[in-house]
Amino acid sequence: MGIAKFLAFPVVFAMFWACGEVEGGFDVSSSSGSQNCTGKNCLSSSSNASSSSSFDIGLDWVPAPENSHVHGEVEITLDDYYISKNLITQKQYKTVMGKNPSKGELKDTLPIEGVSWFMAVEFCKKLSRLMGLDSNAIKLPTEAEWEFVVIPGLIQKNTDYWEWTNDCWDERFPYEPNNPSGPPNCLPYQEKVRKGFASKIEDRYATDPSLEDISMSHISFRVVRKKKFLD
Repeated sequence: MGIAKFLAFPVVFAMFWACGEVEGGFDVSSSSGSQNCTGKNCLSSSSNASSSSSFDIGLDWVPAPENSHVHGEVEITLDDYYISKNLITQKQYKTVMGKNPSKGELKDTLPIEGVSWFMAVEFCKKLSRLMGLDSNAIKLPTEAEWEFVVIPGLIQKNTDYWEWTNDCWDERFPYEPNNPSGPPNCLPYQEKVRKGFASKIEDRYATDPSLEDISMSHISFRVVRKKKFLD
């Protein structure tokens, strides 16, 4: 890697350590100043977590009921959650972030693209805050959550785009059969799992989280929300 990129790692790591990460094996603090938490326990402990504001960007939430699916020879069990039916659009991204970084055709209804993993996580956190929720209420889907809804066609998969997941890359998948979220001690600058594009469903790729495009192909994302934050 280049020297400039290497020197940037501590800065990026410090930024995400301070503001909190969506999932992983390190401590996370919500924007409301609640106590640190680890991994799946981070979806909690905010005075605003059970109520949302009127801020709405028009996400079409699809329910993914508590169930299981098989990846290879492993049966994966997931708690229920909601996932955005479509990729985040350019208009939705601009409404939240105030800009449209897309490098291809600029059109409100097209999926946002040209976004790094860090930019996608920042979007999730800011949207959570704007909706009056815990800063980790809305996040990128884990690899297991993504596969669970794509395989039976519960969401609208756009075959022209790759999609970010929340998980750090590891050759082993799943790490555990119940609600897997990638390897433990996942840090922001580690390679992330990239899914989607064309007819690739179970294929998985290790991806530098700072990349905004892959070999002239666009990367986009969708978001998930636990049932507790919709009730």
